[in-house]
Amino acid sequence: MIPIYTTDGVQTAGAGPVEQAWPVWCENTEIGNGLDELAKSAAQRGAHAIIALRISTYFNSYVTRTKHVLLGTAVILGAPSD
Repeated sequence: MIPIYTTDGVQTAGAGPVEQAWPVWCENTEIGNGLDELAKSAAQRGAHAIIALRISTYFNSYVTRTKHVLLGTAVILGAPSD
């Protein structure tokens, strides 16, 4: 799995600059399953990490279930600069 950060950057020493970025999101009843879903979809497109994770929760009265919307930015990192 790829790392997921709530910060706006990759918090790993020696991480290279962001070369590509795109939004990733999902809706799930379980936050953990949603995180797995985000990581899987981002990794399938070659992402090294997800940054700026945000989670929003709402109650769907039609099916009487709480849902979580997870939104982040998948990033591909370049080589670290010396």
